[in-house]
Amino acid sequence: MTVNQDQVGEGDATLFPNTVRALEQRNDMLRNPSAMPAAEGRPAHLALTLPEFMPISRP
Repeated sequence: MTVNQDQVGEGDATLFPNTVRALEQRNDMLRNPSAMPAAEGRPAHLALTLPEFMPISRP
């Protein structure tokens, strides 16, 4: 969990901005996607290991 918590910035709320300026920046980012996210995952995302899918067998 601490790996994930360490990724928090200086109070940025990208999806739910709390100031007019942050809202303008979010809208500009969504309208003009000039930068794509990095191809490699973040450390917290890479640390997550999901179990194998086990289908439920019905009698």
